[in-house]
Amino acid sequence: MTKYAFTVELCVKEFSSGDPLAFKMDGHRFDGALRTLKWSTDQTYAVKITTKPATEVTRINVNGADLDITKEKLGVFSGNWNTTGSEISKRGTRFPLIFLVDFAPEGQMRVEFQSKIYSKNDSHAVWGHKMNAVEFKCCGDDDGYVKIVDESYK
Repeated sequence: MTKYAFTVELCVKEFSSGDPLAFKMDGHRFDGALRTLKWSTDQTYAVKITTKPATEVTRINVNGADLDITKEKLGVFSGNWNTTGSEISKRGTRFPLIFLVDFAPEGQMRVEFQSKIYSKNDSHAVWGHKMNAVEFKCCGDDDGYVKIVDESYK
């Protein structure tokens, strides 16, 4: 039985310009994912999580790095992720970039995004569709994990 039902909106923007993250449609060229998110090396990204109804976010981890979280207001949390030191993706390859978000009391949500990292000044990193936000419809119970039942790109 589902004990918790809530919506999570994830918004990622380039920190200095405020531009939304770019993605491209890959169809099924790679394992399962239809989209590839495009990141640049040596770049800071602003990550914002908004929950409805409002719940507490206790941890945001991007690709193994815990972010310093700021509570902007009830149900809105943000942090910055820096890609310095990230390996540039080889042509024709993708990798799974993992977001872990811990909610109190609902538990942990795990999202895997098919991704590609470009060198900082490579214009390919900003070409394509813009990801203004991804909305996840979530549910959870007392097992400590949040299940994503639906996702939509905005």
